[in-house]
Amino acid sequence: MWPEDVRKKDVKVQYYRGSGSGGQNRNKRDTACRMTHSPTGLMATAEEHKTQRGNWKAAWKRLSSKLVPLMKAAAQPERPASSTERVRTYHEPRQQVKDERIKGKTWNYRDVLEGKGLDSILEELRVETEVE
Repeated sequence: MWPEDVRKKDVKVQYYRGSGSGGQNRNKRDTACRMTHSPTGLMATAEEHKTQRGNWKAAWKRLSSKLVPLMKAAAQPERPASSTERVRTYHEPRQQVKDERIKGKTWNYRDVLEGKGLDSILEELRVETEVE
């Protein structure tokens, strides 16, 4: 019944007397249930059932319906870089290399591939970051 990622020690369960009408059982017995997930602070309560077990199940269902989407979102890997997040573009037909972080400047394609032009790109990048 517990999801794999939720540890029992992370969920604090409290029982208390339910409020409202319901007669002698409701006024004398701690049947209402409050569950709190400590790491996230999410809380769920239930007091509609006559027994602790029924309210525990209802509270757990509510809490897990809040926790599962959070856990799935946290488990999703970062999305891969898109074309707008490229750092450097090598354009062979034009024989040029363009670094997206340095606006308006291009370098010779062959020089960069041979290692000669890479130093000038790095130097320009260092100057650009110092300015910012």
